[in-house]
Amino acid sequence: MRTETRRATAPTLARLKNGGRGLRVLAIIAALLAVAVVVGLPISTTGVLLPKPALPWWAIMLAFAATDMFVFNLQVRRETQAIAFTEIPLVLGLFLTSPLAVLAGRVVASAVVMVAYRRSPPLKIAFNLALATAETSVAVAVFHALSAGAHAADPITWVASYAAALTADALGAFAIGSVIAVYEGAMRLPQILRDAVSQQVPAMGVTVALLAVLGLTVSPASVWLLVGFGAMLLGAFRTYGSLAERHLNLERLYRFSQAVSSAPEIDQVMGSVLAEARELLRSERATAMFVASEGELIARIALGASGQLTRSEDPPDDLDAWLVGQVIGGRGPQLMPRNARDGAVRRWLDAKGVRDAVAVPLSGGAGIVGVLVVAERLGDVRTFEQDDVLMLETVANHAGVALRNGELVGRLRYDALHDALTGLPNRTHLQRGLAAALDEVAAGRTPGAAVMILDLDEFKEVNDTLGHQHGDQLLVEVGARLTSAVGQAGTVVRLGGDEFAVLVPATGDENRVLQIGRRMLRALEQPISLDGLEVEIGASVGVAIAPGHATDATALLKRADLAMYDAKTSSRGLRLYEPELDISNPRRLTLVSELRTALQDGTIQVHVQPQATLRTGEVVGVEALVRWEHPELGWVSPEEFIPVAERSGLIGPLTTRVLDLSLAACARWRAAGLDLGIAVNLSTRSLHDADLVDEVDRMLRRHGVPADRLTLEVTEGSVMADPTRAIALLHKLRDLGVRLSVDDFGTGYSSLSYLQRLPVQEVKIDRSFIAALSQERENVAIVRAIVDLGRHLGLEVVAEGVEDAATWDLLTSMNCDLVQGWHLARPMPTDALEPWLTPRQSTGRSGLRAV
Repeated sequence: MRTETRRATAPTLARLKNGGRGLRVLAIIAALLAVAVVVGLPISTTGVLLPKPALPWWAIMLAFAATDMFVFNLQVRRETQAIAFTEIPLVLGLFLTSPLAVLAGRVVASAVVMVAYRRSPPLKIAFNLALATAETSVAVAVFHALSAGAHAADPITWVASYAAALTADALGAFAIGSVIAVYEGAMRLPQILRDAVSQQVPAMGVTVALLAVLGLTVSPASVWLLVGFGAMLLGAFRTYGSLAERHLNLERLYRFSQAVSSAPEIDQVMGSVLAEARELLRSERATAMFVASEGELIARIALGASGQLTRSEDPPDDLDAWLVGQVIGGRGPQLMPRNARDGAVRRWLDAKGVRDAVAVPLSGGAGIVGVLVVAERLGDVRTFEQDDVLMLETVANHAGVALRNGELVGRLRYDALHDALTGLPNRTHLQRGLAAALDEVAAGRTPGAAVMILDLDEFKEVNDTLGHQHGDQLLVEVGARLTSAVGQAGTVVRLGGDEFAVLVPATGDENRVLQIGRRMLRALEQPISLDGLEVEIGASVGVAIAPGHATDATALLKRADLAMYDAKTSSRGLRLYEPELDISNPRRLTLVSELRTALQDGTIQVHVQPQATLRTGEVVGVEALVRWEHPELGWVSPEEFIPVAERSGLIGPLTTRVLDLSLAACARWRAAGLDLGIAVNLSTRSLHDADLVDEVDRMLRRHGVPADRLTLEVTEGSVMADPTRAIALLHKLRDLGVRLSVDDFGTGYSSLSYLQRLPVQEVKIDRSFIAALSQERENVAIVRAIVDLGRHLGLEVVAEGVEDAATWDLLTSMNCDLVQGWHLARPMPTDALEPWLTPRQSTGRSGLRAV
């Protein structure tokens, strides 16, 4: 079985010019003939190894002609593996006829096939005849040299047959490699030698021939069995070749579809299209000709044998205009084979210097946009067929899809960075924007960047109760409200599900970021209408700011998420990240055990901060503030250890300790003649404690404090974590006579409907609104609205965080009831309150009521 490689990047010998290359090919031909003469003359008079059955030279000639005509071409990438079973007639001739008869049969068969069947040019005919002569002479010489004196059935003759065929194939590979090197302009002898010696042993063809020889020596009638076996062998190879070609074409189409789908620019798309079209159809040239809407040819993109992509906008010639008109003018794909008889087709082929071509329409988003052409099929035997037209149409269809995709690239890029439901930027957009913002921070061009993560409360209940369609409507409305609330200050992002995020670049101002967070929460206060149903929805927001909290995007997002989780579990609504929120923080793990010890040994203390009426300055009560003086760490902030208590299950004992100390202090003040109320904060978990009412009642009785002197402060978020249970518990506390207050009002739901449902007597305006009241006009409007709301609902309004006289006076003008803050007094131990009050009494600044 002879195998040779024909490189698709090199033209055939038919198109070598007559210059220096042609002379070098003639020199190779002369060398081959010289080899034939040198090795052939010594064995030219050698007789037949097996006189019977006699095989005439013309039978050998017919066998050689058949194997030369039935060549199997296997395409491997840009190389064609041509397989011919020339070993079968060669080995038959070595055994059954004389060397001269074998040589004559081989040369005559090659000449007939090259001239009459393949119609090869003279130079190629000369080369192939010289190669056939040299190969046959070398094969005969090697065979007779190794089998001299041996019997036909002797195994040495088998070895001689394999050696003869292998030597002939190696010589052929060397000669073909030399011709290719002549064309490429570089004689790489080591590579040519490697190609020659790397030829596979023609085992199948030689083995079949040896079996034929042995069969004919036993019975000449076995020739019919051999003919049948040969036919089956040929059929099997044809089937294999066809299946291999189909598999390869499918692989190429797959690679092609990948290539064009990943190349959005038209030049990239067309480069992939032309390269794959050229390879799939095993051609040297591929061209795309584009037309205007009126059918005028406006541009060409071509890929030639060199692999160079060229583009031209030159005016079209008449022949190209004719081809475009044929393809897009109604006649459709054009098959132009080598044996074409049509005069116009022959003129186009001759003008382009090609032997055959195929042209099909190329479609885009606006219909047919051009013509795709491949020309000059590789090899001398096959030309383009109808199957090639279908293949090129498939390529053109893929190209058309890619071109339409290219027109949608802008939309695709937009969709890749935006949420399909809300139209907001998505997580990928956030990550890119955050990375860019952090790069600006690292370069020192901006002071910082903030990211906020917002998670909706009770969204699952909306989905489960009303269905996903209403849930989607709610998400769209939430996205719109958040976008309006944030405005130009940042970018609102939907992360997925009921989770949103906001990127605030170029800022390190904590107050500004928190102000944006509060605006977001207020934007969700009003109920959302879903097909006539009013749905109330809240949210929890976590905030992290670079570079203080993190300098890379992943860590900053994680810390914003930690803050959001804390805001949700503690019902704070809005939470700024602090290191204590990180569960992997070793200090936090240490605090759990040490806080438990502190609750047992009594080192948890209560400080108090006075509250006074705005009109008279009279101190009427205090707020209890828990404090912890650690023996090693010093004073530990409540912002640090209260979340630890909530997560570790210590919030119950901590609340009991604070209530006990607060009521004990209140009892001492009463005994000293000071009728002061005291306010204690309740956590979310405390509102879920079924024993809380009994615990409060027990402590009031133990310390002898009237119930109306105790105020319990709750946040709206803590109530709404489980509103049914929490409101029922608050009513029980109210029935005890305990006063109830809504703490941090303005940062959570802060709506009239919620206040009307809570059995409270007081609201406390969050200190974030009070701190910058004299500078922020927006805060003035918010505080005034809260004061007016409280007055209309019959509630006392407390402003906490008053730190200067200007704020005090402004609140007085608004008719606010009570104030609390450093302008009045800093927090102090319970034992320090009475000494602090004494000079105020003596100066008349306080009119305390006596018991």
